[in-house]
Amino acid sequence: MPNKIEMNNLSQVYYVRSGESSKKSAFYALKDFTLSVRDGEFVVVVGPSGCGKSTLLGILSGLFKANSGSIAIDGETVEGPALDRGFVMQSYALFPWRTIRKNIEFGLEIKKIPRKERGAISGAYIDLVGLNGFENRYPHELSGGMKQRVAIARALAYDPKVLLMDEPFAAVDAQTREKLQDELIRIWKKTNKTIIFVTHNIEEAVALADRVVVMTENPGTIKEIVPIDLPRPRVSVGTGVSERYSIFVNKIWGLLHNEEESFESAKL
Repeated sequence: MPNKIEMNNLSQVYYVRSGESSKKSAFYALKDFTLSVRDGEFVVVVGPSGCGKSTLLGILSGLFKANSGSIAIDGETVEGPALDRGFVMQSYALFPWRTIRKNIEFGLEIKKIPRKERGAISGAYIDLVGLNGFENRYPHELSGGMKQRVAIARALAYDPKVLLMDEPFAAVDAQTREKLQDELIRIWKKTNKTIIFVTHNIEEAVALADRVVVMTENPGTIKEIVPIDLPRPRVSVGTGVSERYSIFVNKIWGLLHNEEESFESAKL
């Protein structure tokens, strides 16, 4: 499988004052971050708060440029924001004055897709995320889980090559979160998008990922990459799958808490 994304030696440094002194010192949000992501792969990034996870997605999205290093998608260098990347954030970021359908069509309007074609595309994605019957409602009329489905549909509707997701399910309750995880996997399988997903939740990472990238504390870099070779759907209670799932969760927990664990000796 060819690589979709190549990140090479990304570093992002900020110069901040410490205490009352006027002297500034370097603070590395990212340092020498290098990662290849395959076409159609689902990669989840976990790490301590402040380790640069969201900074990484900001650089990938093109919202700001790293101090050093490079990113290429399909061999083309990322120079700024573009419609080849969709971005789903924790805060939904829906336009309150637009209906659900019109929110989903926003990127299509930017691409100057004709109105009739926009309607067909938005209708397909409304169906894909299970919001038929809600297309003419406004964001304030929806639950948090439904708003996040709209955000996912909007990000997918203009057909980006890569979907970036920054803690997209953190604001919903546990039951809704599990449902959204299931929905996301179903959509991912149907669309075959390349996804980079940031979370603090280890169980969520293992439930979703092909590979989990574990980051260090500042400066943020890769501590270890853990392939998750579990069949989907995952977390089947009372089965061998759930036992192996727990082993992966414990492995990543140990990495994040700097505990040495004999993962290789575990029966995976």
